[in-house]
Amino acid sequence: MEANIMRLLAAKQDVGEDAALVTVISANKSRACRPGAMLLLDQFGEMIDNTIEDGLLRDNALKQARICLNQGFSRRVQLEADDGTAEVFINVFSHGDRLIIVGSGNVALNIYRIAVILGYRISVIDNRAETLTRERFPEARELLLGDIVDILGKLEINETTSIVLVTHHHEFDEVALHAIIRSSARYIGILGNKYKVTAYFSKLDEVGIPQILLDRLHIPIGLDLGGQKAAEIALAAVAEMQAVKYGRSGGFVVLQHDAKGIIERDELF
Repeated sequence: MEANIMRLLAAKQDVGEDAALVTVISANKSRACRPGAMLLLDQFGEMIDNTIEDGLLRDNALKQARICLNQGFSRRVQLEADDGTAEVFINVFSHGDRLIIVGSGNVALNIYRIAVILGYRISVIDNRAETLTRERFPEARELLLGDIVDILGKLEINETTSIVLVTHHHEFDEVALHAIIRSSARYIGILGNKYKVTAYFSKLDEVGIPQILLDRLHIPIGLDLGGQKAAEIALAAVAEMQAVKYGRSGGFVVLQHDAKGIIERDELF
């Protein structure tokens, strides 16, 4: 029963597939909600095995597990059962992309909101406790408060990691950049104006950072979508992250053929 579910889960992890495991922790009244009963979903949100006998609990657990799987976070939740309620833990095993947001202001908040929809595993770093709160970032995997450079030095950063530097008044953008410039992050973007861009590159060149590392920086952050609102800047930033992820230029999908007056859709669709 549960042993078979654990074997199926191990098989999914061995091949690098995402999965969600629901485990009943406790039940109120309902005899069909046995503590320890499990339900397993594959990366597409399909149930592949189940030992939860309570029908209503099973349906509610499926619904919540699909939400967690889609957004890439685990949680404990109280759910209705046929006769009473039950507490379950939904454990998401995700191999998805990671996003590290350095800063917790308005632009950072909007980047987080869009990235949640895309299923990123999000860590938010800042030294300002007043804005780095679970109320602002409820679905982030980690909220890391403290010395920004020290925290960055302890994080695992690999080829599926994107990093955006949007600290308060740009105060720690430069030192944070020095901490991650030699990492294997897929994407590094920094919010800044033309003056700051020139200053960043000059200082990095002075300390001997190779040109190949400088070329992969995105300063200032984002595709040229227009707009200056925090949400608009965030949208441009996440769009650029996605373009880098998929090796795309970030241009228009609609192709105009002026000579023939024909509008075609890219093969992507």
